[in-house]
Amino acid sequence: MNFKKIKRSIKLTFIIAIAIILFNIFTTAPQHTPQSSDKIKGVWLTHVGNSFLTYSGLNDNVFHRLSLQNFNRVYVDVYNGGTTYPSKYAPRNNLISFPLTDPLQSAIKEGKRQGLKIYGWYEHGMMVFPNGEIAKQHPDWLLTTANGKQFIDHHLWLNPEHPEVIQYFINLFTEAATNYPNLDGIQVDDHWGIPIQFGNKVQAMSDLTRQVIKSVKQVRPNLLVSISPNSYQFSLRKYSLDWLNWVKEGLFDEVVVQIYRQNSADVAKSVTHSGIHEASKYIPIAVGLFAGGNAKLTSLNELEKQINLVEQLDYGYSLFCWEYTTIPVRKVISLLKKVI
Repeated sequence: MNFKKIKRSIKLTFIIAIAIILFNIFTTAPQHTPQSSDKIKGVWLTHVGNSFLTYSGLNDNVFHRLSLQNFNRVYVDVYNGGTTYPSKYAPRNNLISFPLTDPLQSAIKEGKRQGLKIYGWYEHGMMVFPNGEIAKQHPDWLLTTANGKQFIDHHLWLNPEHPEVIQYFINLFTEAATNYPNLDGIQVDDHWGIPIQFGNKVQAMSDLTRQVIKSVKQVRPNLLVSISPNSYQFSLRKYSLDWLNWVKEGLFDEVVVQIYRQNSADVAKSVTHSGIHEASKYIPIAVGLFAGGNAKLTSLNELEKQINLVEQLDYGYSLFCWEYTTIPVRKVISLLKKVI
């Protein structure tokens, strides 16, 4: 084996990679404004994707393409195993968010140039990792089932009735509202709830939600507060997540209901009993559609059918997630499947 050739090859690859990154950082995509629409046309961007785009300087290119495609919202994952931005109250996920960088601020900057609304998406909500700092530093914050279990759905869960947990979320969300004045909104999702194994926590989650949103609105009255749950009965029965009544109470400014199904027929069937129609009487509504995750992909043709169906029903839509709507990533996944 010729180690000198290998060393030269690695060095050349490294130089090319650095050159590409520098080129993207110092070249800027042109500004664009998507066509105005009163419907939500969103896409979720995972914490890994957001961090990669920040470090590679590709934010502006990706957001420019989203704007050209007339998306109007990007839900940027900022809370998964810790925050991806500097926070006084939550640990930072240093595995995908290096110190001295701020992926959320980068997303806001480039999103504004492209006429996009940028939301901080707090994906993990009430969940924490067993080996995370919060679980280690605050074991008294964690829920335990009647039979002594704490580990449910691969995670530990915070107690929504604990005063320090309540204050933690108030601090976390008001910090983002204060420190990012150009942030358009924040979003919680189906993890803003508690598994039924811990008992009925509907009242506790409702009280927590009221206190958190009231505090956020006191800091930034115009900051949009979004929720992306599963269908209503499933959310209520399995996770004490009473989102439809929260909407009726006026707590949220929009809702994106996750209807992740394999085909458009199943999407149509699920929409009818999801709570979407009732919620649409109060605030803007969208249907969350599944493009892929964990190497399981929805074909782009099928995804287009689902989008057309939702638009025919006169609802907005949001795609989970951006990474799986791109051809290059799909090609990589296809190659990995062949290798594995």
